[in-house]
Amino acid sequence: MSINVWLDRSDQLVAGAEIFRSHRKFQWWDYTPSHNQLLLRCDGGSVWTRVDVHFKAVSVMKLQSNYNGLHIRCATPSERDRIQSETPGITYFDPESSEFDLGCRYFILDDGSGGIDYVVAQAIGWHEYHDRGQPGCVTTQAAPMPAEDRIRYRHIYVVLGLAFGPEPHVYGTFLTRGEAEHTRKLLADRYPDGTFTIDETPVRV
Repeated sequence: MSINVWLDRSDQLVAGAEIFRSHRKFQWWDYTPSHNQLLLRCDGGSVWTRVDVHFKAVSVMKLQSNYNGLHIRCATPSERDRIQSETPGITYFDPESSEFDLGCRYFILDDGSGGIDYVVAQAIGWHEYHDRGQPGCVTTQAAPMPAEDRIRYRHIYVVLGLAFGPEPHVYGTFLTRGEAEHTRKLLADRYPDGTFTIDETPVRV
């Protein structure tokens, strides 16, 4: 199962409307200041799906580190006014005054405990997908290669694995077969039920 939702238009984000609800536990997972993007995440656990809730172009936020159940809705006009009064140093842009319907959307986060948190952002979206504990890319630390020697390499070696689903996963790309073989062996030892191979791919230089 894979579910993708992205909401960034005024006709999708009506004042007071509920837009997301889950009984599962979410954490404040990441914030990227350079792009003003916020990520709340619910790991797979026993239900084997992960849910990522993304906020794009965040202006201001008031959040908890964890939510035992997450309910997100669009703010009412009175809640919007309250947020603005609490953050007088922030300049808010109204989407109705934008030719392209861009501006600040006010999202209320309610965990059922009576408190109200909020995020003011341009858009919100979420992605629900299978989380089977798939490991990340395994890499090795190699010494820097002199630039003049790189012309000797006419191939790259891609380590592929089939261990956590019907589709293969790329675990690393290397300049030498020796490095790729080392990584393949590490993966095979760590995940004995999986199948890991090396794909030699020609590179134009």
